[in-house]
Amino acid sequence: MDQFYQVLRKVQKKERNNGTLARVEETFYNDMHEYMDLLRQEAINDPFSKAPAMLKEAQIIATDICQRRETKITNSAVLNIHRSYLLFTGKPKFDLVDTTPLNLTPEEESFYYSLIDTLKNHRNNISLDKISEDEDESVHQTIIKPRETQKNTLTPPIVEKKDKEEKAAVKSQPIKEEKPQPKVTEDIEDNPNALDNPDEFFDFESKKIAKDTELVTMLVFDEVDSIVGVDEKIYGPFRPQDIVTLPLVNAKVFFKNRKGRQVKI
Repeated sequence: MDQFYQVLRKVQKKERNNGTLARVEETFYNDMHEYMDLLRQEAINDPFSKAPAMLKEAQIIATDICQRRETKITNSAVLNIHRSYLLFTGKPKFDLVDTTPLNLTPEEESFYYSLIDTLKNHRNNISLDKISEDEDESVHQTIIKPRETQKNTLTPPIVEKKDKEEKAAVKSQPIKEEKPQPKVTEDIEDNPNALDNPDEFFDFESKKIAKDTELVTMLVFDEVDSIVGVDEKIYGPFRPQDIVTLPLVNAKVFFKNRKGRQVKI
């Protein structure tokens, strides 16, 4: 049991120090439950042993590991969607970039792809294409073509005497000249919200943010203290031969000072 406790401590340290997921066995979560079940049973059998204290400490460590790994997986899913789905550019596009985090367990892999599906559905619901489709459907439902009535060609039109008298009175009245009404046209140039082309609107700021936060994988050459990335996350501390994932803008500083180089995995 003490051996697995040391495994938990090592994993916790890696999760705290690295921006990527620590490498664990595929049965890591099952092993954690089995280890704590053994400690719990030992604590019941001998309340005066060290098992109760170790159980409490193991629960704290395991919770910290799970929360840190969940945060890293969630951030990866969100950044992946940000880079893959363009919003409000006139032409929404979904092209999923394959940046699945490394060292996922089977449970975490299911969690990651469920997040991707949820975020994708959310962006589909708020995209310009979806809004346009909803508007078209509503207009189509409200416009109802009036039904044409069939004319009866067998019955001759009946002209009443009163109608003839009204027509005669109209002909006897002098015709008044109507003054031409000025034609009202909308001066499009005075409307600041008018766009000649809907494709003119492009969210350059969102595209720049997505580019700045693009993650790259880097091999570290020297020891470097922790840094704050452009995505406001803490990366590091770094050790020689560490393989880490961090935003491209921050990685370029390492490349420029020859403290690391980009690698493709």
